[in-house]
Amino acid sequence: MKRILVCDDEPHIVEGLRYLLRSPDRAIVVARSGREALASITQQRPDLLILDIMMPQMSGLEVVAELRASDETRNLPIIILTAKGEARDASMAQEVWHAAVMAKPFEPKKLRELVTQCLGAN
Repeated sequence: MKRILVCDDEPHIVEGLRYLLRSPDRAIVVARSGREALASITQQRPDLLILDIMMPQMSGLEVVAELRASDETRNLPIIILTAKGEARDASMAQEVWHAAVMAKPFEPKKLRELVTQCLGAN
């Protein structure tokens, strides 16, 4: 079973992603902050991390930077969800940290395809 960690501080986004990504061969785990995501990854590494850039306390980009700095999580597949206004930061995440980027609002079909692609590479 593939484990997907969804990290977002907005409950409606989390529930929407849970619904969209549900599948018998996937377990969807939720974190509500960057710190909570890092703690969850330490306990049990997911096969994929999907996270928002804008979160309180610790941004999604800070989470990605910390994960990429560790040998244990350097190659963890990551999809960053970003508002269109955050495109510059998202571009940096793609180029520097090798994270996939999906602009919000996203097309459900495209996100499912990206998730399938990321899980297949893992």
